[in-house]
Amino acid sequence: MADERRIEPFRYSFNEPLPGFYNKKLSPNISGPLQVKDISLNGLRFSCDENPDLSMKDEVLLSFIYHKETYSAEGRIIWISSDNRTMTCGVNVFMFPESLRNEIYRLGESLNKNKNFI
Repeated sequence: MADERRIEPFRYSFNEPLPGFYNKKLSPNISGPLQVKDISLNGLRFSCDENPDLSMKDEVLLSFIYHKETYSAEGRIIWISSDNRTMTCGVNVFMFPESLRNEIYRLGESLNKNKNFI
């Protein structure tokens, strides 16, 4: 599992998870609410209720709200961690919309500015 995790110059962790929704690409009836925990230029991490029908390598359609705007993306689950009732998934996103990529760059820049003050 460790070699499947995203290698990124930064990951921005949200103080409050972003609300959203997922659909399994080839089985749209497998879906549910999610919470985006962190984001990077190549992917994101979300948590959701335990769903035995989601597994590694599944392709998913994701939508979530950030600053009152809804964003959608498509990706592949590259790792899953589960506890009793929830699961956390790491997703390699194929391509974020350009407006969201710009937001992610800004988030990364804010992390770099904060490091300079430490």
